[in-house]
Amino acid sequence: MLAAKQVGSLTRLTRVRALQTTARRMDDESVRLRELYAKFQDPTSHYHIPPGTNGPEHEDDHTSSRDPSHVESEFSEPAIDPSLFSARTAHKLGLASSSSPAALVGASAGGTRAWTPREKPSSARLGVPDTRPSIQWSEPSPDPTSGRSTPLDRPWLEEGSGRKQRAVQYFKENGYDTAGVLTWPVAWGDCDMFQHVNNVRILRWLETARVRYWESWAGEMPEGALQDVMRGRGTGMILKDISIKYKAPITYPDTVMVTNRIHSIKQERASFGLSHLIWSLKDDRVVAEGDSTLVMYDYERLKKGVMSDRFREMLEGVVESYGEGSA
Repeated sequence: MLAAKQVGSLTRLTRVRALQTTARRMDDESVRLRELYAKFQDPTSHYHIPPGTNGPEHEDDHTSSRDPSHVESEFSEPAIDPSLFSARTAHKLGLASSSSPAALVGASAGGTRAWTPREKPSSARLGVPDTRPSIQWSEPSPDPTSGRSTPLDRPWLEEGSGRKQRAVQYFKENGYDTAGVLTWPVAWGDCDMFQHVNNVRILRWLETARVRYWESWAGEMPEGALQDVMRGRGTGMILKDISIKYKAPITYPDTVMVTNRIHSIKQERASFGLSHLIWSLKDDRVVAEGDSTLVMYDYERLKKGVMSDRFREMLEGVVESYGEGSA
């Protein structure tokens, strides 16, 4: 019991001493703050901030707000007081012990001009002009393309390369349509981390090529029928399945040509097939093959549609025209 009382007394004593130490520290801090406030109000102190003026603009601003008696110019160097140095140091610096701040600063030919803190903001004390120059942009060249030209690094696009003609010839020889061919540039963003076109992007190319191929049928369909198909009105076509065989990687830069061929027209099943061929103009070869099945779809009833005799005849007429069109 006695030991417990002694421990409790020591704990209370420790707390009291800690509170007394904290109080003394707070008193010392208060004294320092009062002294600092007094320096701000003392005109003879370098901490003095006259009424109506500002203090330092930033932590590196060590200029004073005191009113110098004379200045040579708006942005003159501050006066050097030789009394701040020893006699030996002042002699080395070329400062006479009797020199006054005004003499060290020097007087201008037209005399000196006193200024008040209200006349010059603290930015002027830092040597920053009142009107700062704006960024000056150079005048544009009379010829915007002078000295620059598009690099000729796409030889497969040149008219005399014969790349496109060889692709069309291959399409004809292999029974593909040469009308409604999609010519598509390979974009940098089409490639993945393996530095070739991502396989999903090729699927999107076939989607675009399929729609482009439909557009080539517009002259064979009743007026407005293609617009209805494209907008999902009445009876149209919808993709059932698609498969792709990747023959070679496609890299940037390149331009591909995608052609199509109708096959397996089945009126009773209201379906037909499309074969796709992707040709690289840069590599001058087939880089991918695809095949898809499309079915007639009733967009009004949201169910499988019926292939009319007229639509079947239109498809058969397209097949018969293979080799007659042009890319």
